[in-house]
Amino acid sequence: MGVFSDISDGWGLFTSSIRVLGKYPVLLLPLFFSWVLVAGLILYMRYYFVAPNSFALVLVYVYGFLFSITLIVSVANTMMLEVVQQIETGSKISLKKALEETFGLDLIKVIPLAAVWALVWFIIVIIRVLTSKKRGGSKSEPSAKDAARTLGGANSGPFSWLGLGLQMFEKLVRMTTFLALPAIAWENLGPISAYKRAGEIIRKHPIQFLTAYSLTGVAALFMIIPLYIIFKLDDAGMNFSTIFWVGVIVYEGLVWTLSNYLEQMTVGILYLWHLKWMKNGGTGDLSDVPKPDLFDHYHELAEYSKAVV
Repeated sequence: MGVFSDISDGWGLFTSSIRVLGKYPVLLLPLFFSWVLVAGLILYMRYYFVAPNSFALVLVYVYGFLFSITLIVSVANTMMLEVVQQIETGSKISLKKALEETFGLDLIKVIPLAAVWALVWFIIVIIRVLTSKKRGGSKSEPSAKDAARTLGGANSGPFSWLGLGLQMFEKLVRMTTFLALPAIAWENLGPISAYKRAGEIIRKHPIQFLTAYSLTGVAALFMIIPLYIIFKLDDAGMNFSTIFWVGVIVYEGLVWTLSNYLEQMTVGILYLWHLKWMKNGGTGDLSDVPKPDLFDHYHELAEYSKAVV
């Protein structure tokens, strides 16, 4: 019964994140803007980046590229969490204030988390390159079609079980990083303490975390089904207009934004639920304590932090 209850808790995390979005769609703005930056980086690397002759420099550039992405995403998620704090404390929603707090208070703590995430991702990329049968060719010419296929992952090579496993592991590292970000945005903890808090929550509530991990993955899978169909039709020789491919790019941005939002918000609610559970003694099932609703127990964070840090 305990396992089924834990899975139900994970489902509750997922549905709560959707309800929050329905009430506060403004939370998507930092993430969508981050996608614009990430997409720009990816397309720059595909069309205009010239690799140096030094292999060591190539590795540095690759890590720098991945770190840029992880930092952009981490900063955007932290900004979203700062907006959540404004909502909970009854303050007027201000993206400007959230941006100032993110860069003024949180950035220096977020950088190490993004660096570790990028390092794991870098190792995964190296493994995929070494095990891939596809080898680099000539530079592609910029076009809406190629940009859409690149951003949608259609140009990343054929499916492999190893590639899927590596993607799943990278998602695990990503969501662990997302679970650490609330410790920085809401409790002002440092990066090491934030990772420890994330690890504590995963150890105490593994089923809830893995259920949230799985459900966000399933949601992303359903959202990319239209892209899969479009790319298959394109491979089969069907022609689409430039305007159509631009629409595909916009849809990819929405999918990316929603996927990141669901991952961050589900673990954010789990974070708060854990704090409330600890405030009530930290024993028994997580479901014994009512799940936070729209972060209505955010005010308990400061008191809890003093007690456990």
